[in-house]
Amino acid sequence: MASATPTRNGSSGGEGKASNAKNTAEGLARQANSPWLKRLGQVGVAAIGVVYLLLAWISLQVAWGSSEQSADNSGALQQVAEQPFGKALLVIMGIGLIGFAVWQFLLSIIGPPSDDSAFKRLSAAGKGIFGALLAVQSLRLGLGGGSSNSSDKTSDFTADLMGAPAGRVLVVLLGLAVIAWSGYMVYKGVKKKFLEKLEGHPGRNITRLGQAGWISRGVAFGVLGILFVVAGVKSQPEEARGLDAALKTLAEQPFGQWILTLVALGLACYAVFQLVTARQHKEG
Repeated sequence: MASATPTRNGSSGGEGKASNAKNTAEGLARQANSPWLKRLGQVGVAAIGVVYLLLAWISLQVAWGSSEQSADNSGALQQVAEQPFGKALLVIMGIGLIGFAVWQFLLSIIGPPSDDSAFKRLSAAGKGIFGALLAVQSLRLGLGGGSSNSSDKTSDFTADLMGAPAGRVLVVLLGLAVIAWSGYMVYKGVKKKFLEKLEGHPGRNITRLGQAGWISRGVAFGVLGILFVVAGVKSQPEEARGLDAALKTLAEQPFGQWILTLVALGLACYAVFQLVTARQHKEG
């Protein structure tokens, strides 16, 4: 009898831990799929659509030499702030983006509904970080704070990274990672993989908008990745200055004005897709 007690206790302890872990996972799943969080996250999806719509407009102006705004998230949000009721809209967008970030972080733990692979979980975590950063920018501007230049931040980050041991190699690897990610976005656009995150089919025309949008984002971020690689190879952190620099570099190439115009129209397509399908998103 004495020898049976530890076995029974050990078994009970193991079962208790397993039961607690299961309860925690089920609780997270309920939170991620709760209607209120999902709706708040979908507001965040729409907010991202607004940002990309303004980014497309700024990019179009950059292509034709009529804008001094930063062609990145900070420039787009600044445009919102300058409109009537813009600051109130930024606060609403910021709250929605917080919901989007929480939603994505929960999905990174339990796995998205369409695919709970490690890659999809990592992707959800990345979206959560993006949403959180965008939420901070939105709320800061909406509540009367200043806006910092994200291109300068990127350059400073690259300079700090280069100062680390094997820093130039790390910057080049970061650039290659961005290029690989941009290639994946193009792949998602061509193969219509973005439809997996929606509940129901949005229709042929909206799907085409999504395809144009994902491919255009891939092109824009691909140029950004190339700038990181160039910065690492040349040991010149000022070469890597964010999405604004990537789009302006694109405009400076032969036929760049027309290429950037096409990219801007593609970003607008992505924005419209996000806005129209926001309520259909089941995982962001």
